[in-house]
Amino acid sequence: MEKEERQAKKAAEIEQSGKISMNRRQFMKMGAAATASGALMSVTGHAAPSKNLATKTASPSVSLGTKDNPLRITDKCKRMPQKNTIFSRQLWDFEFVQKVESSVDRTSLDELRKNKGWTGLDEALDEAAWAVDHKFASGSEGGQPHSMAYAWDEHVRRQKVTFKDAADASKKIKKAARYLGASLVGITDYNPLWTYSELIKEKFEGESGQEGPPKYEIFIPEFPFVPKSVVVMAVEMDYRTIALSPSSLEGAATGLGYSHMCEVGYSVATFIRALGYRAFANGNDVSLSVPYAIAAGLGELGRHGMLITREYGPRVRLVKVFTELELVPDPPKAFGVWEFCKNCKRCADACPSKAISDGEPTLEGNTISNNPGALKWYIDPEKCIQFWRENGSDCANCITACPYNKLATWPHRLSTSVAALPVAPLHSFLAQLDGQVGFGNIDNKKGNVSFWDED
Repeated sequence: MEKEERQAKKAAEIEQSGKISMNRRQFMKMGAAATASGALMSVTGHAAPSKNLATKTASPSVSLGTKDNPLRITDKCKRMPQKNTIFSRQLWDFEFVQKVESSVDRTSLDELRKNKGWTGLDEALDEAAWAVDHKFASGSEGGQPHSMAYAWDEHVRRQKVTFKDAADASKKIKKAARYLGASLVGITDYNPLWTYSELIKEKFEGESGQEGPPKYEIFIPEFPFVPKSVVVMAVEMDYRTIALSPSSLEGAATGLGYSHMCEVGYSVATFIRALGYRAFANGNDVSLSVPYAIAAGLGELGRHGMLITREYGPRVRLVKVFTELELVPDPPKAFGVWEFCKNCKRCADACPSKAISDGEPTLEGNTISNNPGALKWYIDPEKCIQFWRENGSDCANCITACPYNKLATWPHRLSTSVAALPVAPLHSFLAQLDGQVGFGNIDNKKGNVSFWDED
């Protein structure tokens, strides 16, 4: 209680001094139109469960992975409290919020919006792309749990549909997921290590537009059933507009990805519930997505901290469905990403905030928003979000620059196969060649100018 009182006092002092407004809708807000990071800060009106429904699960101990298992985790890796994620910190880490806000150059933002990619037409498309997510999964992008599409306690059909066995059930679930819009789908066992140890949710009193320090509650994520399996789905983002990073046209690609996440996740969870088994979808609100996707065989972890798939590279958004239905897990799949990322570094070079490491993988990062214990390249999310705020929208330079980010054509499939060869000089050559032939170039102002004139 003393800690909470100190935090509240600190927030009140900052608010009183006029240095910062702690309105959730204003922090990270990018302008009049709803842009990517502004959307990440929006809220949900769907109430969270008022009580705990199960006991807290202890963090399991796991060993360092092998070359055949892309999950490189040590037993030092523990369940992460959601409050430490970069988007949740705005509820309580007032010094961090003040630092972000105080460094924004409004003049630069005004100049930025004169360029193509930031017009009213562009921002209207951005807002429209986010519309489904904002309506049905509002706030889940930034971690707000239990939104409409991601509710834990939806109606379940009483009569169960039976299957021959778990393998038959898995085949049918995957078929349905692809039909309902998933670009990729895999299955893995539920692992409490990837579920946040505690959730944080903003509380509103009266009007949702209230000013002043935010009020919040912290609670243990305890579901109305014990999950057995996780259906992990990737949704492809638009190649053309992602390549226009960093602009609000790229923000539209991100927003449309989140809207499709919402649609696909809710639809697949509804399908499983209609079969008579409890299930619910979740995006960024309950658990980590990348570890589940790796475990389900969808891809590998890249230098930039995102999943790299064989089909689309990192140009995907991830949504999961937790279910009590027992399914057959898919094995993790390695296709050379780890070794390639050691030598490529194009994402690190393209990062405007230098948030991506160009060094060797380690077991811990530099901020509380990094969860230690996994062997990987830790990004600096504080630098990343700082650029988002200064840029006026989010940023996908690392996705755009990644050599795995290609359309599904035979040259891409060939280069992906060649990249899997464990030859460091070859990796460096392929990365350089990728840029020389015009792939992955960022800040494409000509592309922004021509977007609306193309058929």
